[in-house]
Amino acid sequence: MAVDVLISFLPCEVIEYILESDNIKIKDVMNFAMTCKHVYRSVTNSNKLWRTKFLQRWPNLREIYEKMDKDEYKVSDWMEEFHSSLESRKKLMEELSEMSANHYKKQEISHSGLKNFLPLFRSELGAHPMAYHFLIDELIQLVERPVLECNLTHKHYAYKVIRYLRQCFLADEWSKFLNLPVEYQTLEKGAVLVSQWSQPERRVSYKYVASMLDNIADYTKQLIKEKYPSHPILSQSPETLSEWREKNISDNQWSSGDTRQVMTALCEVMFDRMMFHGNSEMYYSSENSFVDRVLENRRGIPITLAIVFESAARRLGVRCEAVSFPAHFLLRWKEKYNVPESEECESFYIDVFNGGQFLTKNSCPRIGGVSKCPIEKYNVHNGATAVEVVQRMANNLEVAGRQRTHLNGRAARLRSALELLHLVRPYDTSTILHLARFYILHQMDLMELVQVLNDIQKNLELTSRGQATHILQMLHDYEKHMKVIPEEDLSPKIRTPEVKYAIGMIMKHRTYEYSCVITGWDKKCEASPEWMNEMGIDELNDGANQPFYYLFVDDGSSRYAAQENLIVAPSPRWVNHDEVGRYFYKFCVAYYLPNEEKEREYPDDGKVRDELLGIQQ
Repeated sequence: MAVDVLISFLPCEVIEYILESDNIKIKDVMNFAMTCKHVYRSVTNSNKLWRTKFLQRWPNLREIYEKMDKDEYKVSDWMEEFHSSLESRKKLMEELSEMSANHYKKQEISHSGLKNFLPLFRSELGAHPMAYHFLIDELIQLVERPVLECNLTHKHYAYKVIRYLRQCFLADEWSKFLNLPVEYQTLEKGAVLVSQWSQPERRVSYKYVASMLDNIADYTKQLIKEKYPSHPILSQSPETLSEWREKNISDNQWSSGDTRQVMTALCEVMFDRMMFHGNSEMYYSSENSFVDRVLENRRGIPITLAIVFESAARRLGVRCEAVSFPAHFLLRWKEKYNVPESEECESFYIDVFNGGQFLTKNSCPRIGGVSKCPIEKYNVHNGATAVEVVQRMANNLEVAGRQRTHLNGRAARLRSALELLHLVRPYDTSTILHLARFYILHQMDLMELVQVLNDIQKNLELTSRGQATHILQMLHDYEKHMKVIPEEDLSPKIRTPEVKYAIGMIMKHRTYEYSCVITGWDKKCEASPEWMNEMGIDELNDGANQPFYYLFVDDGSSRYAAQENLIVAPSPRWVNHDEVGRYFYKFCVAYYLPNEEKEREYPDDGKVRDELLGIQQ
């Protein structure tokens, strides 16, 4: 006769093993723990179980904890760590839910408007040592949720907050980078920082980028083994290879002949086998400046392709120098570097944008439409430091941010690029001027820039002081101007029978056929006479004396259109505009539901929208 065996009779190790299953959630674990004292003790005392459940719940934190464990942070109580993570995320969502009420009218939010998040992740202000990573993980999960399953307003502000948190953290990382010995300031580390700054919503780790660079180097070693089986790199110790991976090398580690073999193999791997190439069709796309995207897509602009090549070559014991020309970016390679001036070796320039061509003084073509040869002053140019390369990358991102080819997120991209430029050139008055103009355009707080300009006046040379004084005067005039501008009227809009459509409705333009969503309306055209004349409003059937609608358009633009030019979209779909969440909290396939702030602004539109679309309440 079988005897019933209670689960409490099972050894703690067996209970722990069962509870570690992926199929058992933390809520199930806690419910089980409450069944008896024995089980409760088994569950709450098992550090191994809580570590497992923590990493099951938040798997993207595993890499961060592994790195922190090697450094300074050790977790002694994983149950407490779990609770700390939950508490940090709860506080984040409380703050996030208040943002629409505070920032509804703003496209861009000043840093001063986000400082209430500082105590949530700054350990010096009392936050948990891992709070920054908890918050970033939660925010990324939020922005990655499908649009049909999330609160769009929370998602909209999550982008704002994640950018702010990233920039605060990376500003500290940049300071650490500057304080590293020069041999540890590698191009790839600087490039990763640029990628992380510019793509705050992506999980871009140095480990991820370094592993892709390792793969290129390993592939090249395989080819060397096939073609040059006696090459000395094949007998190098792992310790030596690891050292080349982590720091800059002062010279090639091989004889001239062996070095040429490495370079030949690397060029074949990168440009013939892996098909890395210059992206001339989308040259000004921001993605071309992100080393992670370049490694994934295998196309980029000269500077990022050069970083990839240099990083792979360094892992193979070959030194390449980045050389920044005004109109192009090349790598320079010599057979030997540390030689007396009288024995100076010839330089070869590697054009990574054009298939890894080796250029010499006699073979240099006109590159990229440049009328003068970019290496005309052949051996004069000094190699660019990692800091200088990051500065050039930031310049490229500013140029990309000013392009009008991709309107969605354009303001955020330009702001990010300008703030990165300001980070890497904090006292450059030209950058400060451009950033100040952006802040003024978006009616943002100028106090941080004013403080920097005051520092320049006190500490830098006369030329910079004069420029700083000029910018300060401009900011002072702007602040005086803002004091006399009346506040925007936020009283509710009262409908009249002439206003046919309602906010949240997905529409189609009769002539241009673009898809759009209504974000507001005027009873008649309120645009300037100049705009009405330019747009030919008088040629419309009802001219300016008809309702006009504010629209978010599928291409990322914002427009103002006459009622007679709009029809209800016969096949409504998601409108791909990055500001949608600012006004709407839910996408219902056929329409959008406004958030509380937009609902208060247009209190009667909900009923009209429901009637027009036949929505049953």
